[in-house]
Amino acid sequence: YVEGVHYQKVEGGQPQPKAVVEFFSFGCPHCYELEPKVEAWVKSKPEAVSFSRVPATWNQKFAVLGKLYYVIEALGIEEKAVPAVFEYIHKQNKTITSREDAQTLLTGLGLTPEAFNKAWNDPQVETNANTAGRIFAANQIRGVPAVVVNGQYQTSVSMAGSPEDLFEVVNFLLSK
Repeated sequence: YVEGVHYQKVEGGQPQPKAVVEFFSFGCPHCYELEPKVEAWVKSKPEAVSFSRVPATWNQKFAVLGKLYYVIEALGIEEKAVPAVFEYIHKQNKTITSREDAQTLLTGLGLTPEAFNKAWNDPQVETNANTAGRIFAANQIRGVPAVVVNGQYQTSVSMAGSPEDLFEVVNFLLSK
């Protein structure tokens, strides 16, 4: 794989060996289409490799969805809730534009209103949601989905050539 074609160096990137970060939004149809490939890769990745996500928060709609992601993460229900949120938005054509919409969705998955409220109001969730934009800027992310590997290399489906090729490039970059 060739730098400048299949991936690019993140200028000033902080090395994070064996770390993969997906930049995404629940509201992005391309992220929705990529999600099964992300899930499959996460299940097959080497145990020593860490995987995390940073949601886009660059407009009001994405800010609500970003905070929803951090609520899901704080509750430890990513495996169940992430696919459900994508399906809700992209298959059922429903919107999540407010705290109430987010609560309706998660309580529909069996979460209690009390647990939702506690997570939504958690200061760490708020901090994570507020710093997501800075993380995007530090990694020079201009669109989603995008992936940063080892804190130093950025790639995407368009750079890699296809969703399948994306994770081949990610695996290659993990070995750099």
